[in-house]
Amino acid sequence: MVGAPEMRSVPLWVQTDGPAQVAFAYWPASDASQRKETPPSPALPENGFIVERSTGPLTPGTDYHYEVLIDGRPAKLTSDAKFKTTPFYTDRAPPPDFTVALGGGHRVNDPAYDPLNRTPGDGYGIFLAILAKQPDLMIWAGNNVALREPDWGSREGMIARYSQNRAQPELQPLLAAVPQAAVWSESDFGPANTGKHFRNLEDAQNVFELFWANPPAAPSVDGTATSIRYGDAEFFLLDDRSSRDLAHDVDKWRKIMGDDQLDWLRQALRESTATFKVVVTGSPALSPSDSPRNHKIAKHERDAMLDALKSDNIGGLIFVAGGKDFGELTKMVRANAPDLYELTLGPLTDRPADSSSELNFYRVPSTATFKRQFAVMKFHGPEDNRQLTLTVYDTLGEQLWTQTLAAKDMQYK
Repeated sequence: MVGAPEMRSVPLWVQTDGPAQVAFAYWPASDASQRKETPPSPALPENGFIVERSTGPLTPGTDYHYEVLIDGRPAKLTSDAKFKTTPFYTDRAPPPDFTVALGGGHRVNDPAYDPLNRTPGDGYGIFLAILAKQPDLMIWAGNNVALREPDWGSREGMIARYSQNRAQPELQPLLAAVPQAAVWSESDFGPANTGKHFRNLEDAQNVFELFWANPPAAPSVDGTATSIRYGDAEFFLLDDRSSRDLAHDVDKWRKIMGDDQLDWLRQALRESTATFKVVVTGSPALSPSDSPRNHKIAKHERDAMLDALKSDNIGGLIFVAGGKDFGELTKMVRANAPDLYELTLGPLTDRPADSSSELNFYRVPSTATFKRQFAVMKFHGPEDNRQLTLTVYDTLGEQLWTQTLAAKDMQYK
């Protein structure tokens, strides 16, 4: 797997099927003579035989090939092994056009642990459809692995479930050639609606970080919150589990994100120079439904967050949410502020809902989708007229709906 890219380094990740010494060789696609190798690292059973190494120093905006070396010998891969570093254009050129794929809700069937007489997961060819769109980056928006009750009681169980999901054949080409990053949500974590009081929170976070090559987490926040800059977009990946506390009857004391994380988000958004600021979370922020899967269940915290972002005049802002069994586009019209949008994603391969009882009167007409899906964000246009096109696709890569937002309409006047 290729991890979250930077301009001069990209992490590479592999899981072997047993103990081994693992290294990565990499070189510019245009010049194999510049081949470099990472130092060998041991694949150990206590870490699920996983090895992650950073590459570099690399050249920004450059295509590279790589190979995995197992005990000094090249592994036989069934797909292209390549990556591209993040472009460096500031004060040199107009912002580049690029695309980011989005998805969540991945389940690999396991009859011994699935409900009787049901096949929850299907449509695994969706990963090949995503790859065909040739995204520059993919972000997983939650419920990326379906932990079952026997799994979340131990670190070993979590590693076993993650490993099964990663071994899905249709997923391999996408992971090997497109940089990946992720947030987590309920199914990646533990029991339904659990959070900071979960007994195995530390194990859950450790395994999540073991299987995803995200950037370092924000140092001032407990959990997995982090950010990624690509072109003129910055993605803020939030953690809706580590500070989650819905035990209080009084809404004022309920938490989904926690004070420290929201302080970090607010400061990071203030400091961001990106045209587009994309906040990714496993709990939809704009839906007015007070479902436990939405941030509205902690209304006081949610409203305080939105009020703070408005008072700070944060323009170019859009939310992306996973962790749901259906998809929709939410549009919140605000007084003296640009309209605020949130793309909520239905499942990639998990079972989608047939309908929803949630009342979302902010939903954009014709965007409710009750089927397996993924989305692509396309950032494009000249520097003085940048645009963001959102398109949602089905399992076969056929368009379900699309909408374009102009950057100038996402700014405060």
